[in-house]
Amino acid sequence: MFPVIKLGAFTIPTFTLFAIAGVSAFLLSTLFKISKLKNSAHEATYILPKLFIAIFVAFGGAVIFDALFKIPENGGFRISGITFYGGVLTGIPVLAVMLGLSRKNTGLTVLEWLNLLTVPFLIFHFLGRIGCFMGGCCYGKTTLSPLGIVFPDNEVAGIYHYGQKVYPTQLYEAAAIAVIAVAATFNAHKFALYCFSYPIARFAIEFLRGDDRGGYFGILSPAQLVSLLVFSAVVLTLAVRFVYNRIKRRRDMLK
Repeated sequence: MFPVIKLGAFTIPTFTLFAIAGVSAFLLSTLFKISKLKNSAHEATYILPKLFIAIFVAFGGAVIFDALFKIPENGGFRISGITFYGGVLTGIPVLAVMLGLSRKNTGLTVLEWLNLLTVPFLIFHFLGRIGCFMGGCCYGKTTLSPLGIVFPDNEVAGIYHYGQKVYPTQLYEAAAIAVIAVAATFNAHKFALYCFSYPIARFAIEFLRGDDRGGYFGILSPAQLVSLLVFSAVVLTLAVRFVYNRIKRRRDMLK
């Protein structure tokens, strides 16, 4: 863990560097995928402004959701960090709405765009979790397991482990994201796969988390509740789509 990197007189948070690297990798890999499309220059011009708007909204959502989740711990609404799900639940819907409203200006459907963006986004997500590991946030509970890692205390961030080993939950999640990214690369339904599999991994890993994530929901953390809601929404959507397709095929056979 290296919370900061010193470059001469400058001290840069390691997480910030990885966040910048993640956003850069997301945009570059997106442009690479777009370069293989017909009218690639037009499609790049079409999507980039929308991505920048969605990223801006997602960052705001990540900050606001974190403050809302931690009202009990902070004694009120206080800006103190970011939460991943807050960014996802604001950035993706805003992007989808922008894509839907400008559907005639692109050769791809909303779902095709979301599928195209899934693996680049997973690269960003992976680098973000590595940044969490380097910065020391999002750590796990104390453990005597050989899998535990000793994180140095971070007085600036108010994180103290007192020499005790904790689960490196950041690396567990990064590994899960990497597996999902590989699976999505070879799957046509990339976005659905991500929305289905990530909540499962996140729900399980949350049981090992030891940092303050806020809470209103008893034994479940806010992230676990969101994971359940996202997973349920995906399953319901797939079920409705399956029933609709069955009914449509039966009607077509009767014609």
